[in-house]
Amino acid sequence: MRSNKINYLVVGSFILISLIFFVIAVAWLTGRTGPTEAYHAIYRNVTGVKFGSQVMYEGYPIGQVTEVTPVERNGKMEFRIDFDIIEDWRLPDDSFAQIGASSLLSAISLNITAGNSLIALKPGDRMQSKEAANLFDVMANVATDIAELAETSLKPLLEQLTRGGSVLSDMLEDDGKVIVQRVRELVEDLSLRAPEITDDFEVFANDLERLGVNLNRSADELNEFLTLENRIKVEGVLDHLDRAATSLDLLMIEANAMVGTTNDLLEANQADVTQATNDLRHTAASVSRYVDSINHSLDGAARNMYEFSRQIRQNPGSLLGGTPPADNAETGE
Repeated sequence: MRSNKINYLVVGSFILISLIFFVIAVAWLTGRTGPTEAYHAIYRNVTGVKFGSQVMYEGYPIGQVTEVTPVERNGKMEFRIDFDIIEDWRLPDDSFAQIGASSLLSAISLNITAGNSLIALKPGDRMQSKEAANLFDVMANVATDIAELAETSLKPLLEQLTRGGSVLSDMLEDDGKVIVQRVRELVEDLSLRAPEITDDFEVFANDLERLGVNLNRSADELNEFLTLENRIKVEGVLDHLDRAATSLDLLMIEANAMVGTTNDLLEANQADVTQATNDLRHTAASVSRYVDSINHSLDGAARNMYEFSRQIRQNPGSLLGGTPPADNAETGE
């Protein structure tokens, strides 16, 4: 009897210890092994996320998902994921959480990528979220795009190539002999003209060689011209030109100043200039009125001077009051 009690005690103790270890193991696996702090994030798609999904910080497990709640925002359904992590675990406020799996066979987890901010999130704050990159969805989208590309682009391209090949084969079948004949004639013509082309090429090569010699000679002459003495002279000419340009600029400045002074003088004596202009206009009008009589008087004076000079030539003594000599030609008659 005593032996049975001992057996019951041993079995009971073993079961109790097993239960204790089981509870500890479950608590350790679920991440609830100590005090925790709650955070949350918002997602449009939470495929594979459920209660108990691990929360990883740069690959290190620090907690688990506690709740996934649908939330309506701006007329659209989104999902709030609440998760608990180890107490006093510092999360920079520019960190973000992304849903994903470390491999194809791994369970879905919430992976936190650490930020660089010096400010940490407070318990209960919302963490920045990044939507999951589903490899199978990407592959399906790529397959759909490839199928659409094949349907809309590759098939029409193949059909056009087929039609082009048919047209080309028909063309070669109809005109192929003519094309081959013309190509043969072209080759024969080139073979006949090959010596002439070679001679022309040799002439061109000789001309090119002479051109190179002339260029070398010109370069040598240019080098001879660009001696140190000539460069100094050219620099002196350029300096003189610079000084001449400077002097011309100064002259232009003085001319502009003189023009400005003249303008100021005209503006200051505008009344006198206007009066002088009016007097000159009056004088010109008076002269224009008497110019005809002056011309007539000058014409008469010119005629009198002409007559006076003629009489002097005929009788120089008339200047002294003498009489003109007799005309012998008239007495002879």
